[in-house]
Amino acid sequence: MAIDKNEHLNKVLDTHDINKVKLLSKFIAKKNKVKNALNDKFSDFKASNAIDSGSYAKKTAINTKFDIDCCIPFKKKVSDSDKGFSSLKEMFEEVYKYLKNEYTETDDDITKDKVRKQKVSIGLEFEIDGEIFDMDVVPGRERPDNDSYSNNNDLSLYINPSNRSKKEEDINKTRIKTNIKKHLELLGGADRTHERKIAKLLKVWKTERKIQNGGKLIKSFMMELYTKEAFDKTEDIPSDLWEKVKMVMNHIIDNITQNDLVDPANSHNIVSDSMSDTAKSDTKRDMKKTIKEIDEDSDKIKNYFPINDKHDNDDEENANSKASSASVLSTSKFG
Repeated sequence: MAIDKNEHLNKVLDTHDINKVKLLSKFIAKKNKVKNALNDKFSDFKASNAIDSGSYAKKTAINTKFDIDCCIPFKKKVSDSDKGFSSLKEMFEEVYKYLKNEYTETDDDITKDKVRKQKVSIGLEFEIDGEIFDMDVVPGRERPDNDSYSNNNDLSLYINPSNRSKKEEDINKTRIKTNIKKHLELLGGADRTHERKIAKLLKVWKTERKIQNGGKLIKSFMMELYTKEAFDKTEDIPSDLWEKVKMVMNHIIDNITQNDLVDPANSHNIVSDSMSDTAKSDTKRDMKKTIKEIDEDSDKIKNYFPINDKHDNDDEENANSKASSASVLSTSKFG
């Protein structure tokens, strides 16, 4: 008997719900501790308090692979008397050194070797009650100068040279202009509920493909952008969940190797340049294969979009988790 694809995908979403993570409240408490420590350490240099960002803040996170991000906006130092950073590299290095050399001395859940430089962020790996919790801290500098963050949401991020893509190396790209508020709004609001579901299902797909095949595939932020594009450009959105997934996958297949994907927060930032040509081609190939096999045999959907057995049939625990984790993310500075 053929599997009901729509029913299966709904169960995939349910079992990958981030609120089913038993230690989520402790992970969020740790995130808040880091934010408060950053606010205190850089009280004279920050433009405003650290803010939540990333997939958890955007409500597109899944529980099989996630971290919780925060961004700390700094002032730009224009004159010698200013507090802030004139150099993006200095900003990045100072946050890294503080987290590695000072913060780890005050937190028993992390050691110095678990603090690492990433592309535009500093990665932290905590061990909490035997579970690993990853957190990314993104240092950003306000644009322009020292304007109030409430009036100007643009930030400049430093690109760590060792993590640049080949295209970024070729043009010696060292910074990215971004806007956390615009990124949070991309799939925000009640009218984007379906897009958030598809973005989460695509993350399940990507996670499973990487487990099975290894290598690199499409970046999560790109999947979110493509999902929004596909929904915005399609006049008749299908009602079936699998058909929605297929619609977005076909949009990605048609565009990922052919057209630039532009950051809506910065028209000069070509997000697709951060991916290698090989990763783009592999993503296109795997998505084509996924659609073909599932359309030919509905049971194949279980291979590409697996249920998370760890969180199957635990709705009662989920209700408690949701109650404890409500209203703990802070994006209030966005107004």
